[in-house]
Amino acid sequence: MTMKSLLLGAAAGIAAIGAAQAADLPMTKGEAVEYVKVCSTFGPGFFYIPGSDTCLKIGGEVRAYYRLFGGDNFSRNDNRSAFNAEGRIWFDARTQTDYGLLRSYFQINAQSHPISAQGRDNVTSSNTFSIDKAFIQFGGLTAGYAHSFFGFYDNDYGDTIYAPYYNEANTVNLLAYTAQFGGGFSATLSIEDGRDHRVNGTVITGTAAAQGGQQVPDAVGQLRYDADWGAVAVQAAGHQFRTAESVGAHSNKYGWAAGGSLAIKIPAIDSGHFVVEGQYADGALDYLGAGNTWIAQSDYFVSHGGAGPLDGGKGWSITAELGGNITPVLNANLVGSYIDTKYDGIFSSGSDGQIKEFTVAGNLTYTIVKGLKVSAEVAYTHGTVDGATIVSGPFADQDKYSTWQSGIRILRSF
Repeated sequence: MTMKSLLLGAAAGIAAIGAAQAADLPMTKGEAVEYVKVCSTFGPGFFYIPGSDTCLKIGGEVRAYYRLFGGDNFSRNDNRSAFNAEGRIWFDARTQTDYGLLRSYFQINAQSHPISAQGRDNVTSSNTFSIDKAFIQFGGLTAGYAHSFFGFYDNDYGDTIYAPYYNEANTVNLLAYTAQFGGGFSATLSIEDGRDHRVNGTVITGTAAAQGGQQVPDAVGQLRYDADWGAVAVQAAGHQFRTAESVGAHSNKYGWAAGGSLAIKIPAIDSGHFVVEGQYADGALDYLGAGNTWIAQSDYFVSHGGAGPLDGGKGWSITAELGGNITPVLNANLVGSYIDTKYDGIFSSGSDGQIKEFTVAGNLTYTIVKGLKVSAEVAYTHGTVDGATIVSGPFADQDKYSTWQSGIRILRSF
C-alpha cells in the first residue's frame, strides 16, 4: 500500500465518523429575522417600526444660504453679504386606531450663524438649535407646539426664500380641536399661549409699555372649506395685553383680530395657485405679522408720551402669492405683502403714529436631480413712518426706509 492510499483512507474514515456524530445532534431552527416592512397607508417614506403597528417616516433637509443686502443706511458695522447653513430633521409617527389616527410629529432645526432678516448681525460665529414643531394629534385633537390655527397661508404656502411677509407666521404652544363636518367643511377651536402672540419693542417715538404676565391665553377660531378648486377660511382671535409691575398705570385690556384666507388652484399650470390672506387687528398685532417688519413694533404704548392710559396698536395687513411650475423642473413664485399699523395718541402732543411697509419678492427654483434644488430670490422692502421718526437702529432719525436683498439657496432633501 502506498503512502497516497494510506492518506486517502484516513481522510475517508474521519469524514465518516464526523457524519455519524452530526446525525446524532438535535435539529435547531435559526433565529427568526424581523425585516422592516414598508407602510403604504400614509404615503411614501413610511415604514413599520419593528414589533409594532406604528408607521414612521424620517426626513430631513440641508440648506446652504448665500445672501446680499443693500439699500438705505448701511454702515461699516453692517453685513452686505452673509452666508449660513441649516440642517433640519423630522420624525412623523402614525398609528391607525379604533378611535382615529394617532400621530406625533417632531422637528428640530440647527443653524450655523443665523442671519437676521436685515442681514445686520455681524457676529463672527454662532450656532443655534431650535424646536420647529413638537405636537400630538389624535382624531381632531392637536396638542403641543404647532403652527397657529389663525390663517393658513404661512403653513400651507409661504413660498419665499428670505423675504418677509405680513400675516400670522408663528409656531405656538396650543391645545386645539378640529371638527370635520363632511363635504370639505371643518371648524377649529384653538387655545393658544398668548406669550407666543406678543410683539415686543419699538423704534419709533413713543413709550412702549412693558409686558405683564399672562392671565388668559389666546382663543383662536377658524371655519374652513376645502374643495377641488382650492380652499377658503375665516378666522378670529382674542388676545390679552396688560402692563408689567414696573409700569405705573396698571392696565389690563383685550385685543382681537379677524381675517380671511382664499386659495385658488390654476389648472392650466402644474401646481399653479393664487393665494390671498388679509386680516385686521386691534391690540393683537402679532396676527398681522408685525413681528416680521424691518423696524420693531410693539403691541401697545402708554399714550400721551407715557403719561396717559394704555393703548393698543391697530391695523391691517394682506399677503398674496402667485406660483406654479413653469416646466417639470422649474418653479416660480411672486409674493407681495403690505402692513399698515397705527398707534393713537402715543406722543406728548396727543398725535398718532403710523407705520406702513410693503415687500415684493420673486423667486425661481430649479430641480437639478430628485432631492436637490437651487433657488434664487430678489426682494424689495419699503416703509414709512407718519407722525413720528425712528429713534434707534440703522434708520434712526428718519421717517422712511428702503432695502433690498437677493440670494441663492441650495437645498438637499431626503
